[in-house]
Amino acid sequence: MIVKNLKIKNYRNFSEVDIDLNEDLNIFIGDNGQGKTNLLESIYLCSIGRTFRLNSENELINFNKNSSKIEADIKKAHNELNIELLLEKNKRKTVKINSVKLDKTGEMIGLLNNVIFTPDDMKIIKESPIERRKLINIEISQIKPKYKYLLNQYKKILSQRNNILKNYYTNIGNKDIIGIWNDYLINTGTELIFYRNDYINSLRKYAVDIYSDISGNKELLEISYKCNIGNVNGMDKNNIKQLFSEKISNNIENEIYKGSSLYGPHKDDLNIKINNMECKYFGSQGQQRSAILAIKLAEIEIINTEIGEYPILLLDDVLSELDNKRKGYLIKYIKGIQTIITTTDDNELKNLTKNFNKKFFYINEGKIGNITE
Repeated sequence: MIVKNLKIKNYRNFSEVDIDLNEDLNIFIGDNGQGKTNLLESIYLCSIGRTFRLNSENELINFNKNSSKIEADIKKAHNELNIELLLEKNKRKTVKINSVKLDKTGEMIGLLNNVIFTPDDMKIIKESPIERRKLINIEISQIKPKYKYLLNQYKKILSQRNNILKNYYTNIGNKDIIGIWNDYLINTGTELIFYRNDYINSLRKYAVDIYSDISGNKELLEISYKCNIGNVNGMDKNNIKQLFSEKISNNIENEIYKGSSLYGPHKDDLNIKINNMECKYFGSQGQQRSAILAIKLAEIEIINTEIGEYPILLLDDVLSELDNKRKGYLIKYIKGIQTIITTTDDNELKNLTKNFNKKFFYINEGKIGNITE
């Protein structure tokens, strides 16, 4: 799949943009603070429906305007799509596909698949399990639409169950309904766990080989699912459900005491090791970057395997974070995949992409133009 054309109006520091993208490689050059990440963010919004940065949607709209619009023309293997997002201050965003308004933003996920790689992705290794769960949730949602629905349902169930646990002794009716909410949690959580286990097994299969190539077969990457209810590897749904039920049954008194749900996929994590050592604590900067690179490239392969075509790849100034060996590996890998790269220095990229079909753009103070080589 490819993004053929992108139109942006009153989005962040862009007033009006209308660009045709190359089907292979697109390189956007500009100094820091000119709008390079904003451009990638606008494409990401057309894919996921929300930003990858921690901003409110009001902040996405140009400071002097009340609304913003992003429109992308997409070419897929078997059809073409027009994706349109309208952002209005203090209102819910509107999403249209081929001019038809969607009831829910989540319905757009999977129409334009993407893999994004930014310097902030080091958080996946270095920070809390929340970052790793976020990675897993976004990637599975892109290829399994039901997963996104189940995840939203689980969050609602979890919130309601936590409220019951917190007020268990102050509301006499809670003793009668806790069993019902246990079942809701277990049934929906089991589905999520099953999806995650399957996805992480696929991630491991691709990422381990990719990392081995990057390291010259000198190091071993290990990725495993740290499921909060126990080891579920090789289990079917019935066995997972039984394990989950036993975990809840054996710990319900402790959950009531704590006033919170202590077990379930909301507590899951992803173990990432190199040569049997925790990458988070013992991996060098280079090893951690290689692990993230391997995971991102593995995501590309999983999407291609699942849907039969490659996603678009968004690279936000990541080449400056990689050494020459890793840069070369990444550039070699992306050939044949529509890639949008932002950078402050094009000289190195020109050398690395000599044999690529590509297009150069400049970004300066929210304005974008073509560069002729």
